[in-house]
Amino acid sequence: MEPLTLLTVAVGLIGMIHIGDNIAKVLAKGKGAAAAKTVTRSDWYCFFRMSELLGPDWKPVEQRERERKNLTDTKRDEKRRQLANRPRLYVS
Repeated sequence: MEPLTLLTVAVGLIGMIHIGDNIAKVLAKGKGAAAAKTVTRSDWYCFFRMSELLGPDWKPVEQRERERKNLTDTKRDEKRRQLANRPRLYVS
């Protein structure tokens, strides 16, 4: 056989084995487990933690967004309280 034919057959065989293996894994887990949510890991690049790379005051994006929203809500509530306590002008 020609070398190109052998290469094509080898790539095809490896591809079929790979697809068969993936199908077997999906069938072994079941339908519900295949759609499981992935969990974000706290470590990065094998053995570094983000706080070691970016400093001790580093926070994940979700936490920073929550803190920013809470601060905005607090400021908004404080302004509402100030406006509620201001003197009113009554027209008679």
